[in-house]
Amino acid sequence: MTAAETRRRIVDAARAVLSRPGNATFTVDSVAAAADVSRMTVYNQFGSKRGLVEALSDDLAIRGGVGRLPDAFRAGETTAGLETLVEVFTGLWARERILVRRLRALALLDPDLARSNRDERRRRAIGVLVRRLGVETGRPAPADQQAAIDLLLALTSFETYENLAHDRSAEAVARILIFAARRLLAS
Repeated sequence: MTAAETRRRIVDAARAVLSRPGNATFTVDSVAAAADVSRMTVYNQFGSKRGLVEALSDDLAIRGGVGRLPDAFRAGETTAGLETLVEVFTGLWARERILVRRLRALALLDPDLARSNRDERRRRAIGVLVRRLGVETGRPAPADQQAAIDLLLALTSFETYENLAHDRSAEAVARILIFAARRLLAS
């Protein structure tokens, strides 16, 4: 088995461990057992539990459609780009709900894993679009852009998705969030 195949097998095993019904015990040992490799193989491939979580997060993003995110920056109208960003993240949250929920919980419980949180990347993407919109339309004003970025980060978070998706489809949640983002940026 090649190193790439071993790496894929371990990431798939980590996904399976975290996706199991009931309480998931996510340790390097549990992932190694699920992948039928040694604990040392996991460390050799990823360096640490955090490295494994980062690789799993990357895999999650790829499978969840984050590859569509560049479309948000290529959109002719910045508001259309923000809508694409909302749709990308609501789609990701919907597709991988249990896995994302458990990864977020792990990050809260383990300070080392908290540094693997991908929210900062989403914040930067939102910031690019908000600043571009400010240049194009004058709204939000430069003094209000950071607050708009913070609010859009909260609106596009998994936690907001979780609260709104209780009895709604991902598309319905996206419509609500797009409506809120438009209202936020129109004032």
